[in-house]
Amino acid sequence: MQVMRHMRLWISNFSPILLGCLFLVACSSSPAPEKNSAKIIRKNSNQKVFAANYDAVWRATQLALKYPIAVNNMDNGLLETDWIKAIDGFQSPVAEKEPSSGIRYKISLSLVKGKLEGKESVRVSIVKKMERLRDFFSEPEGLESDGLEEKVIFYRIEREILIEDGIKKAAAKQNSK
Repeated sequence: MQVMRHMRLWISNFSPILLGCLFLVACSSSPAPEKNSAKIIRKNSNQKVFAANYDAVWRATQLALKYPIAVNNMDNGLLETDWIKAIDGFQSPVAEKEPSSGIRYKISLSLVKGKLEGKESVRVSIVKKMERLRDFFSEPEGLESDGLEEKVIFYRIEREILIEDGIKKAAAKQNSK
C-alpha cells in the first residue's frame, strides 16, 4: 500500500516533465516543416506580377493559352481550360518518351488587380491539375506538375504584353507624322 502511494506521488510530480520532454523530442525530430515549406515555395512560384493594366493582361493571357477554354470569366478573373490529354498537350523538350495516354490535365489561371509602386498591376496565378486515369472503375490518381508549362505560359503572357505595347508605340509614332 505504501509503495503504491509513493508511486502515485512520483508519477504526479514527474509526469508534466516527462510529457514536456516527449513533446520536445517529437517536435524537434519531425521533418514535416521542411516538406511543407517546399510546397509553399512551389505553390508561390506559380504566381507572377505584371506591371500592366488588367485588360491588357487578360487579353495576353487568352492569347497565351493554346487550349480550348472551359471557363472565361473576366469579371472574376478566372480562366480555365478543358481537360487536355497529355499526348495532345505540352511536352517537355527534355522528355525522353511520350507521356502516358491515361494522363490528363487542366490549367486554371486567376488574375487579380493591384498596384505596384503606384502603378496598375495584375497578379497571375497558375494551377495545373494533373491526374492519371488507370481504368474506368478506379478513381483518378493526382499527379504533380513539373512547373515547366506554367513558366512557358508566363513567358507567353509577357511576350504578348510586350508585343501589344510595341504595336501601340508604333501606331502612335505613325499618327504623329
